[in-house]
Amino acid sequence: MGPEWVTKQVKDLVKNRDIILEALSPLGEGAVKGGEGAIYLWAKLPEQDVDDDKVVLWLAMRHGVVVIPGGACGCPGHLRISFGGLTENDCKAAAERLRRGMEDLVNNGILEWRSE
Repeated sequence: MGPEWVTKQVKDLVKNRDIILEALSPLGEGAVKGGEGAIYLWAKLPEQDVDDDKVVLWLAMRHGVVVIPGGACGCPGHLRISFGGLTENDCKAAAERLRRGMEDLVNNGILEWRSE
């Protein structure tokens, strides 16, 4: 491992960051912060859905995507989304589920789900 490896890792992280940023776009301009020098982003939840623990559970159960509640990191009302450690294809698959979840959240709020 040398400089070439580091350069490739950074390029892959930037690609993944951009993929996740696009998936979070339904939250609106200014809702997402971070990604510079870190492998995660912060996403501010819509005002009607500020219980980040409930949103995290809802995203996992209804949309099959796992993120961290911001409150667990001292930032309630936000989500912490990591984009490190993923292949580009895995990141794209997760981003698609995340995007559907964000669109659903913004348009409908948290709807009930059934665990089967």
